[in-house]
Amino acid sequence: MSTVTHVLFVCAGNICRSPMAEVLFANLAKSEPAMADVEIGSAGTIAMNGNLPNADSVEALRRACGLELATHRARRLSRRFTADLVLTMDRETEREAKAMNLPGRVEMLGDYVGTGEEVGDPYARSRRHHDETVTQIERLVPLVLARFVAEAAPAPTP
Repeated sequence: MSTVTHVLFVCAGNICRSPMAEVLFANLAKSEPAMADVEIGSAGTIAMNGNLPNADSVEALRRACGLELATHRARRLSRRFTADLVLTMDRETEREAKAMNLPGRVEMLGDYVGTGEEVGDPYARSRRHHDETVTQIERLVPLVLARFVAEAAPAPTP
């Protein structure tokens, strides 16, 4: 049984990658009864509280998934976040989050799902980079959900 009750996706500024992952994960989790009580959020290690999401990221997520990111507002990661599991987008944000001694487990998203890959930051890059980031997140986030669902399933009886 999964003991995760709150998952937090983390990147640097919380205006591109982590809010994309949050919105996509929340959308996918709606169809899984095992996820009904799991809180989902995002934050950034260097985020400016209240910043708007990156316009290119908003458009990339809208085009790829039909999901809305425009209402998101950035939040800076701090110890006040009570997530059981913090999934970072890259090694640098993983190191920064771990250095904060957060109460929950901190792991890079790619490591958590078994690919070991980092999700590159598309900030200040071309539309193509934002589209590639959405494509990568669309591939990785369902793997997180699958792991959660598998861990929440009751153990088979002998």
